[in-house]
Amino acid sequence: MTAEAAFLSLADAALDEVRREAPGLQAELYLVRGRDRGLERKEGRPEFAGESSEEGMGLRLGDGSRMASTSAGGLAPGLAGDLARRAKAQLPLLTPDPARVLPPWTPADPALAASLAPTLEDPAAFARPLEDWGPALDEMTARALRADKRVKKVLHAGFGESSSEVAIVSTAGARAYERGASASIGLSLGASSGAELQLGSGSRGGRRLGELDWDRVADDAVFRAVSLLGAKRLPSKKRSVLFDPWVAGDVLDLLAGPLSAEAVQKGRSLFKGRLGKRVASRCVTLVDDPHFPGGLGSSLFDDEAVPTRRKVMVERGVLRELYYDACSAAREGRASNASASRGGYRGLPGPGPTSLTLAPGALSRERLLGDTKDGILVFEIMGMHTADPVSGEFSVGVSGVAVRGGELAHGIKGAMLSGNVLELFGAVDAVADDLISYGSLSAPTFRAAGLTVA
Repeated sequence: MTAEAAFLSLADAALDEVRREAPGLQAELYLVRGRDRGLERKEGRPEFAGESSEEGMGLRLGDGSRMASTSAGGLAPGLAGDLARRAKAQLPLLTPDPARVLPPWTPADPALAASLAPTLEDPAAFARPLEDWGPALDEMTARALRADKRVKKVLHAGFGESSSEVAIVSTAGARAYERGASASIGLSLGASSGAELQLGSGSRGGRRLGELDWDRVADDAVFRAVSLLGAKRLPSKKRSVLFDPWVAGDVLDLLAGPLSAEAVQKGRSLFKGRLGKRVASRCVTLVDDPHFPGGLGSSLFDDEAVPTRRKVMVERGVLRELYYDACSAAREGRASNASASRGGYRGLPGPGPTSLTLAPGALSRERLLGDTKDGILVFEIMGMHTADPVSGEFSVGVSGVAVRGGELAHGIKGAMLSGNVLELFGAVDAVADDLISYGSLSAPTFRAAGLTVA
């Protein structure tokens, strides 16, 4: 029996338990089994080496107008029945909401499944003893120390890999299974000049071990640390701001939350009433493509077992789509667009991004920098989570490098970037071609003109 058949058989048996305990009710089970391990060095010395595993299931139980939920760790026989009894006891206490429904089941396209599924896992995952990755970590740190004499200390170096399998079954007919793997590496170091110390980091992740670019991570960390040396305060004025891919994902996240249909429906989004209207410059196209081969956010179905599809969220600055799960879609009398996301088996689904990408432009990063007369290249943003999701107002600390006459001049310190999210994306005047993915958000270097930097 294959791993898929065995896990689905386990899920089917669990659903049968729920049916026996709660006959006639709608039920959905979300089962997950995962494995993680990691190896870390701190200041060149072994800091951590370990492995963990987790398995569990979550249940949603509905009577047509109310939906209860329970979860528990483990996948043992009898557990689903216990969850059903607990959820059934909750139902009379809940406020009726006809939008709390399970989506109808449609299998994923077989051709897509055959082409995408193999790219989401790695046959080499967990094949080597964890300690075998130590020399690669040591060589990455050695490369960083060789690259520039101002690099004085490697603070942290780490390697990690994970694998998981998920099954979703329901009384609505869902019977979905998917498994995947990923690996990541990271490096954090300090560079100094006199009494000044600056920190820089780099990281990469991928579905396959062979995709990890150890040399690039070392080079990125060195570049970010050394470039910050000689940091000075800048006078307050409007400048062009270039966002390095390292932080561009954080900036994209300012849009990802408000793109939730649930947030719009509850009046908690700056996109309320803006569908079909301009919300960014023509340079901005945001695509959520869960079918990108090997993408860290790619998947065959969402967390309600709805087959995923490519979505153009913002097209040349115009808002075209929102994220819908079954509940938010039911409130508008439409179908889910396969955007349900959970934080694990304990979490409930809600609409959100799967693989949101700022479409790259035609310029190289070097040309984009060379075309910037007065600006800053941002490496780190502090406090972006404090941005108001309704008004879009933000005021955050930033660190990076001043750009003058197309050249990197010196590090900056004590800088604040303030404004409005819509104004920021409305000011984007150039997007580079150096697309990099950090988890479910991907972006190249991009530039916004005339932002207030104090």
